[in-house]
Amino acid sequence: MATVETVLGPVDASKLGVTLSHEHVLVGMGEDNRHYPWLYDWDLTKANAIRELSEAKAGGVDTVIDLTTPDLGRDVQFVREVSRASGVNVVMATGIWRDVPRSFWARDLDEIASIFVREIRVGIEDTGVKAGAIKVANDLGGVTPEGERVLRGAARALKQTGCPISTHHWAPEQVGARQVEIFREEGAPMERICIGHSADTDDVAYLESLLRTGVYLSMDRYPGAAGRPPWETRNATVKALIDRGWVGRLMLGHDYAPAPVRVGTPAPQPSGPTRYLFVSTVAIPALRAAGVSEADIHTMMVEVPRRFLTGSAD
Repeated sequence: MATVETVLGPVDASKLGVTLSHEHVLVGMGEDNRHYPWLYDWDLTKANAIRELSEAKAGGVDTVIDLTTPDLGRDVQFVREVSRASGVNVVMATGIWRDVPRSFWARDLDEIASIFVREIRVGIEDTGVKAGAIKVANDLGGVTPEGERVLRGAARALKQTGCPISTHHWAPEQVGARQVEIFREEGAPMERICIGHSADTDDVAYLESLLRTGVYLSMDRYPGAAGRPPWETRNATVKALIDRGWVGRLMLGHDYAPAPVRVGTPAPQPSGPTRYLFVSTVAIPALRAAGVSEADIHTMMVEVPRRFLTGSAD
């Protein structure tokens, strides 16, 4: 059995268990956690993250794919401590989100790839933690020129290492079609790529057009937000794709991160289950009630993430 890199080292893929496809443990928008650390109470922030992931573990979540990149304030030491305390496996990412650093705008494509390759083969910063996925992002308005450079660098890193790519994409504008086109131009293996935030549309024909290229879909951002499909619509889209035979290419998640706690504010008081458990406690029971089998649920929550992360069907 293959192994998967996590913040606590390689884990036998058979032990990944129930896996959420697109999450975050800590997000620092604008890298505020790096630049303005005095704004936040890090003890409370860490304690809250440990509480939420411990609750997720007790609720049956074994692994999360953490797609936090440097421009989202990636903090490997923080995540490693939270993973160790909570018992949840955390797969960290290399790559770049929407805020592409200016140094990447003119950087040679192979040099971009080499940065990602280094974080996959050697480790992130000096932590020794190796990335287990490559994150890329293209949003409203489509693939920008600098965003395209990151996509091409990521595709080259995938080809060199076998490390899979997971994307952020703006589904209402079908930006995933352009992502797929670029990956194909680079000769990337499509079965090692996941197009994320795909549940932000209920256009099943569009989603099937992506699936026919060989990619996975992350049906995430449960339970939804203002201006985006609610969880019921997301479930209906997932069910429609299952009915069309695509269950073996679907993963579920939330795109969630507990918010950093500002200095001077009280510790967060839980008002209900952690959002990391929404899929498990709300979406999946509703899918069962709609006729989705236990075998199909196991496929989406256990088998597909494992295949995505390892490239192996075993």
